[in-house]
Amino acid sequence: MKLKLGIIFLLTRVVSYKQESSVSTGNTTFDTSDAYLLTRGRAWSISLSVRNTLSEKFLSASVIGMDTEDLLYRSSLHGKGLSRFWSCVEGYKGPALILISAFSKAGSDNVDAGRKWGLGVLTEDGFENKDTFYGSSGFLCATYPIFRMLLPSGKEKNIMYCHLHTQLKTYEATPKPLGLAFGGSIGNERIFIDEDFSKVTIRHHAVDKTYQHGSLIPNQGYLPVEASVLDFEVWGLGGQTTKRQQDIFKKREDIFSGQRRKIDLAAFGNWEDSPEKMMMDMVSDPNKARREER
Repeated sequence: MKLKLGIIFLLTRVVSYKQESSVSTGNTTFDTSDAYLLTRGRAWSISLSVRNTLSEKFLSASVIGMDTEDLLYRSSLHGKGLSRFWSCVEGYKGPALILISAFSKAGSDNVDAGRKWGLGVLTEDGFENKDTFYGSSGFLCATYPIFRMLLPSGKEKNIMYCHLHTQLKTYEATPKPLGLAFGGSIGNERIFIDEDFSKVTIRHHAVDKTYQHGSLIPNQGYLPVEASVLDFEVWGLGGQTTKRQQDIFKKREDIFSGQRRKIDLAAFGNWEDSPEKMMMDMVSDPNKARREER
C-alpha cells in the first residue's frame, strides 16, 4: 500500500512539474523539459535500470530535471567534432552520460531508412585520450523509439575508446582510428562515432563481448549500420566537486598553454654571430676567404 502511494505521489509530482515547465506562446505550448536529449522520461527509465548510486541522481532528474550546469557538451551548442568535444570534457574525472540522436541514411537494407532513433552510454570513468580501450564499468542503452538498457557482460572491459590527434605527432605503421567508441574491439566497435561527429556506426552484438546482447536500433541486422548524427550530449554526473576539479584542471592547462606560446627572442641570440648565418654564407660563396679572429 505504501509503495502504491509513493508511486502515485511521484507521478503527481512529475505531472505538476511538467505543467510548470511548459511555456505558452499564443496557442502553442512548448515543454522545456524536453529541450535536451535527456528528458525526464528517459531519466526515469535509467533510474529503474541501474543499481548503483547514480540511480538516485536520475530519479531526482526525472522529477525536477537535470541541472544545466551538469551539461558538459552539446553539439548544437558547442559545435560538432572530436576536438570541440575534448575541449569541453577534458579533465572531467567522474561518471558521465552520453546521448546521441541519429538519422538512418536512405538506401540501407539493414535498418529502417529515413528513421530517427537514439542511444546512450553511461560510463563511470572519466574521459582519456588513448589509442586503446579503457574503463571499469559502463552501460549501453537504446533511448528512442523504445528504451532498452544493456548491462556489462563481465567477459571483457572494452568499455570506452577516445582517441584524437595530439600536438606531438609520431609515425604509426597502422594508425588507430580517430573518434569515440564503445564495446567491441578496434576496427569492430559496437558503437563508433567518427572524428567529425557527423556519422555513427552501429554493429551487431556478435562482435562485442563487453556488453550484453541486444539490438540498439530498430530492426538491426547483422551488417554495420551507418547513420547521420543529429545531436550529441554529454552530462556530468560527478557532482559539484568533480566539476570544480575540472575547472581547476582547465585553468592550469590554460596557463601552461600560454607559457608555451611565449617566445623568448633574446634566447635566439644575434643572427650575425650565429652558426646558421655562417653556414648560409659558406653555401652562398664557398670560395670566399675567411680569417679566423683571434
